[in-house]
Amino acid sequence: MSDLQIETVAIGSLTPDPSNARKHDNRNLDAIAGSLKLFGQRKPIVVTPDNFVVAGNGTLEAAKKLGWAEIVVARTPRGWTWDQIKAFALADNRTAELAEWDPEILKQQMLELDASGFNVFEFGFAPLDLGLYEVNEIAPPELAEGDKRPYQQITFTLHNEQADLIYRAMAKIKLEQDISYLENDNSNANAIYAICKSFVNG
Repeated sequence: MSDLQIETVAIGSLTPDPSNARKHDNRNLDAIAGSLKLFGQRKPIVVTPDNFVVAGNGTLEAAKKLGWAEIVVARTPRGWTWDQIKAFALADNRTAELAEWDPEILKQQMLELDASGFNVFEFGFAPLDLGLYEVNEIAPPELAEGDKRPYQQITFTLHNEQADLIYRAMAKIKLEQDISYLENDNSNANAIYAICKSFVNG
């Protein structure tokens, strides 16, 4: 029988694990914070009886960024040794890593959520992760100098925020529309064209 007990504690009473093997960069923390903001805390972080964080260090840090004062915790059994605690922390992180996404189901669910008004990229997904745009795509055919009129190369220098917005727009148009009928083999170019065409034509 489970001895799991859940309680709410002050965030200031908790001690993060300074030797946590799982590192959380800004993108990861932003994704966790986005989930907390949209859905609240749906599962407790795990702490020892003396409030040392065993699992959920990223959730704790994201909650701090959101200005939360309290967080829900579950405690490890009092009889656990430090080796058991460390083993649980590693197992908790590793078991989640070993799962894989079904890309087609994922894309379909993202499309459905997008249609419902969710910004799916707040959950930490990036268009590149989902294969919704390509970095190295088929280049335009090699044409003799002076005979390149069917194609033009346009280059922009963008701020990171601008590039991210464009990538998201490209991903969204690829989810929503079939742009494979367009003549360019470069799907990124087709996505930009479809977005601009929609804007110009109203």
